Amino acid sequence: MKNILKIILVPFLAMMMSPVFADDHMQSTDFFPVEFYHGCEFSRGKDVTDLEDPIADWNEFEDESGNDSYSAWVLTPIFHSNVDFNGEMAIWMGSWNSWSDMGSELNNYFANGTSAAEGFNKVWNCANHSLTALSVIRSNPNPNPNTDGGVLSFQSCTVNDGKSLADLVEADAKWNKFADSAGMGGGIYRMFPTAGIMEEDDDVDFWQMSAVTSLEAWGANAQKYVDNNGGLVQASIYGDVVSCEDQEIYQASNKRSASAN
Repeated sequence: MKNILKIILVPFLAMMMSPVFADDHMQSTDFFPVEFYHGCEFSRGKDVTDLEDPIADWNEFEDESGNDSYSAWVLTPIFHSNVDFNGEMAIWMGSWNSWSDMGSELNNYFANGTSAAEGFNKVWNCANHSLTALSVIRSNPNPNPNTDGGVLSFQSCTVNDGKSLADLVEADAKWNKFADSAGMGGGIYRMFPTAGIMEEDDDVDFWQMSAVTSLEAWGANAQKYVDNNGGLVQASIYGDVVSCEDQEIYQASNKRSASAN
């Protein structure tokens, strides 16, 4: 299954708060580039609050470069283990409006952003830099581009033997119909491995990410899920199609927002 996905993808987020995605609740056929810096270790005496100064310098560099297509978040764990993301205390997640925007921004950053990069390197060292291709499964019915952040949950998933992407898309349509009837908010996104993926994730076909605007919204969604027998419904829709690990829940703090195209 992994080889099929790579053949399709090779030839984010704006996510829950970005106007990049459509306002309806259905899947998108587009893929957006989303990067992660993970495996990050803070320098002695440093923590996530020490990222604010280099982030400010980096934002100034991006503004002066005219880059308005990149969004960024720092993720800190809420409910987690030492399995997914290696139990890290902070992760950098960034997305571009398009693949061409990604190429232009990265070219400028690596050519001219040495000073901005040095600021980050004084605070932490990130062992891994991964690129994924994000597809919208359920767009947020109430996106808020001005929000400071949100709550994200991640699951690593594998498509079951004998099943295909067509089966997955069919299941997604059924889940969206159920979520609409239950009044569940938030967005659901699927990220396919593209580059810089760790060897331990070789068996992962995709990561599923759910996004809401706050812990309050996350709790409200969880209540609707329970009240409407969401676990049984989810098992009946996806159980034969895909297998996923337990969720990891992160707080996302927005550090830069792309402009609407």
